[in-house]
Amino acid sequence: MYRILSSAMLFLLSCPAFAAIREDVAQSAPAETVSMVYVVIFGVLFFGMIAGFFIYLWWGESHKKPDEKQ
Repeated sequence: MYRILSSAMLFLLSCPAFAAIREDVAQSAPAETVSMVYVVIFGVLFFGMIAGFFIYLWWGESHKKPDEKQ
């Protein structure tokens, strides 16, 4: 009885995987590409904001009054 239940569970779990493998590649839409300009702009903004945040932290720490420092 346990063998039937375990094999039935394995069969039911493998059905969606089998269907996904058999999906026709020709029916799927082609992947859209992005211009490299937008990737560079994103990178500059992303890393610029990170650098700006750390500069802001450094600037605020270095300009504290002596009685405010811990």
